[in-house]
Amino acid sequence: MKYSAQNFLKKSETNLTFPKNLNKPDVDFDLKPTGQKKFKIVLEEKIPTKTTVKVFDIIGNLILEDALMPEDGLQKTYDFSYVSSQLFVVEVGNSKYNKTKSIYANPQGKKKVDELNKDFDEDENQDESSKNE
Repeated sequence: MKYSAQNFLKKSETNLTFPKNLNKPDVDFDLKPTGQKKFKIVLEEKIPTKTTVKVFDIIGNLILEDALMPEDGLQKTYDFSYVSSQLFVVEVGNSKYNKTKSIYANPQGKKKVDELNKDFDEDENQDESSKNE
């Protein structure tokens, strides 16, 4: 008896299953601003293994590559006051997953214009006090 591809019967698969945690990252995190161009990563729960942190500026330049270790705890603070950007993209992950979030690291209610006005007001007050002398 000769078998051809059309005559060969194969039991078809009707069930397709995936692991429940397939799309769930091992580590979930939030980003919290802590000052001008400063923020912290806050982990939802303690990480079991070394996890990579990459910080990019708004146009995609890699600013920092760091590692979160289990002994670091649930928070790690970063200071980018030396960088011109105020918007950062943070990627946290390892060989199994990557998760990306962005943060505008400028505290609410405090703008660069406010700081310039404060400096101007101080200069004006000094000029007035020198005239009075």
